[in-house]
Amino acid sequence: MIKSETDFFSWLDSQLDVEIPSDVIAFNINVYESPFIIEVVGSNEFNAEDEDWACNEDWVPTSRYIEVSSDIFGSSWEAAVQNIINMAQNYLKSDFNNAVKLNQAEAFTVGFVDGDLNFIK
Repeated sequence: MIKSETDFFSWLDSQLDVEIPSDVIAFNINVYESPFIIEVVGSNEFNAEDEDWACNEDWVPTSRYIEVSSDIFGSSWEAAVQNIINMAQNYLKSDFNNAVKLNQAEAFTVGFVDGDLNFIK
């Protein structure tokens, strides 16, 4: 379970600590509300004008979902997404080994499943 930014960093870094196919050019963190869980997926397509690229799950980690504590969820789904966005932005700036994979991607986003995407990169 993710209870802190440190947990989030460790989870995301472990998810990315595999050989990701070279044709995967964009990543998205999907957020689910009930229960509050997240996942990271990769796509071999990206189109800044059409968010449907994030529906392509061309790469998914072996252990797909992780629960997130209600403390991070905050008082609303908007607060939850903003908290995940903030942690994702901080991960990109971190010295974790696999942050480079997201920094080199064409796009990295966070959003509720079936919702709007928020560009981190």
